[in-house]
Amino acid sequence: MTSQPLASLSTSPVIVLDGFRILRFAIPIAVAMLCVLPGLVPDMTAADDSYIAGYAAAVLHNEFQATKASVLVHNGVVTVDAQSLGTVDQAKVRTALESIPGVTRVDMQEGPVAVDFPASSPPQVVKQEVPKSESKFLPRGLLFAPLHADPRWPHFSIAYRRISAGAEPKKTGSANFGETFALYRNAAPLDGQWEIAFQGGVFSVFNMNASSKDLVNADYTAGLLTSYRTGSFSGFLRIHHQSSHLGDEFILNSRTAVNRINLSYEEIDLKLSYEVAAWLRVYGGGGMLVNRDPKALGRGTTQFGAELISPWTFFSGKVRPVAYGDFQANERSNWAVSRSLMAGLQFEEARIGDRRLQLLMEYFKGPSPNGQFFSQSTDWIGLGLHLYY
Repeated sequence: MTSQPLASLSTSPVIVLDGFRILRFAIPIAVAMLCVLPGLVPDMTAADDSYIAGYAAAVLHNEFQATKASVLVHNGVVTVDAQSLGTVDQAKVRTALESIPGVTRVDMQEGPVAVDFPASSPPQVVKQEVPKSESKFLPRGLLFAPLHADPRWPHFSIAYRRISAGAEPKKTGSANFGETFALYRNAAPLDGQWEIAFQGGVFSVFNMNASSKDLVNADYTAGLLTSYRTGSFSGFLRIHHQSSHLGDEFILNSRTAVNRINLSYEEIDLKLSYEVAAWLRVYGGGGMLVNRDPKALGRGTTQFGAELISPWTFFSGKVRPVAYGDFQANERSNWAVSRSLMAGLQFEEARIGDRRLQLLMEYFKGPSPNGQFFSQSTDWIGLGLHLYY
């Protein structure tokens, strides 16, 4: 048995006594800290919310040019006024904001953002205003969104079609080039914006049955339009020129005599659009032809349609189902209604503004949109690839 020194034994009670004294002071301090700590949590949350609000405002301003949006953040929940986003794709905004670290949910609310909180817990809310835009030349984006199913809305696309009615070749290819460029934008009444833009495009049709893929018809359009937007409402007034040209090879290789029409006109038209919901848009309007050739060409034009954009995406927000319908009735074709229906998939990147690539099945029935064949009815189904900026 090993004996312990008397000095060590004599100091043990002192050490134990000091330990009890330390615990006597430490326990009240620990209890006090536990009582105070919950009061510190809202401040920490508010700091996190400030980070989220600033991040979200930067995304809306820099990536989407949503200069009228305001962001409200509470406990990681981001609330955005849907009307203030204008033509910006709300689903893409939601996907982009949900990717911000700390965001638990993104809500799109119609009208000024407001959040209700229990009276027992005062809210720690951070509201961030997106920097307002100044008047500018060559702004990004457009106030009036494209009419996707309109066969004559300028954009880049290629398509293959099988024609089941009309004088056009039974298998055709379409290659279209065009775009709408905003030239100047500024503030407008009713908390809106207005802009002036240039629009131009070429719409060509080729005979895929011919060995040399003969050009059948080419329509050229160019014009100016002024647009206005406030909230979910938008519209434009446009004056544009369109002329139609028949392909030389098509004329030479045709087995029957081809009666070429010198179709050319200017049109003044007005179109209005309203986003009923984030997934539904309706539009309509009319116009009148001026300086038309031939002179007997009917003047009146009408157009209306609807667009459906799925709120659900696939593959981490990169693929979205879409469907469009456009209907036109014009005096030059005795008010017969043309129906253009498109549906398919939209490929997008939430953080790259409004750039979209669409793979769409298409169906058309009615007076041909191709200038040289405007007096004839046609019927086709097809598959097309469409690019929008």
